[in-house]
Amino acid sequence: MISLDPATLSLVALALLAGLVALVVVLRRRAAPTRAPGGPRLDATPPAGGPQTGERWLADVPFEDEPRRSKERPVLVIGYSGSGYWVLKCTTQAPREAEWRVLAPANRWDPPADKDGYVDLVPYHLPKGRFDHSFGTLGDAGLYRKITGRLRWERAVDFTR
Repeated sequence: MISLDPATLSLVALALLAGLVALVVVLRRRAAPTRAPGGPRLDATPPAGGPQTGERWLADVPFEDEPRRSKERPVLVIGYSGSGYWVLKCTTQAPREAEWRVLAPANRWDPPADKDGYVDLVPYHLPKGRFDHSFGTLGDAGLYRKITGRLRWERAVDFTR
């Protein structure tokens, strides 16, 4: 049996604790966010047969400044709140300001596409009735984490009310 003095035991315990903390930090960074700073929970289980987190859908998205008008556009589903889906609009228009969009290369977004796209970082909350059909999944966990790690909740728009 190995016998250690109290100072050595303290160092070993401290090293084990530091290792455990580092492991927790790494695992939390890998997980999709369930709550963004200042944002709603995104981890309610979505109903079967409808949009799922990480999927791309065609949805009827109201205009922010004129909610009676809308446009069908691709969206990325980032979560379900229990009353609707949080989504990000997708476009092929390059941003004027980089902090508002994330580049989604065509081979990650839509393999047959020949033009890269962008994902807006402003979340929109839509009821299920606004979704038309699925385009599949984003297909890149690293890109999904990059997108969801930069969400602009201060500008979020809720169309479920």
